Amino acid sequence: MGFLPGVGTPELIIVGIIALLLFGKNLPNVARNAGKSFAEFKKGISGFQDEIHKASRDVEKTIAYIPPSAKTTEEARPKPTEEESSNDDDFSAPKFDVG
Repeated sequence: MGFLPGVGTPELIIVGIIALLLFGKNLPNVARNAGKSFAEFKKGISGFQDEIHKASRDVEKTIAYIPPSAKTTEEARPKPTEEESSNDDDFSAPKFDVG
């Protein structure tokens, strides 16, 4: 059985016998109602997933959009001052004098 790992034929037979004892003649109706419930559950999950995907696409469009007034070119960007362009980001090892 691929959909229930670890559940073999003997276990399914035991579950079937217990279901037959519990529900008797109503077993077909119970199975039908369980199938309908499962189908409704899958529809609900699918609708929820569609809403999540739609919302994420909307967010991606919003993030990707840059209004023309906010766009800058290389020339229009302010040049960093000498203090800002110092080597604060340089993560090289310190150099020691060996003497």
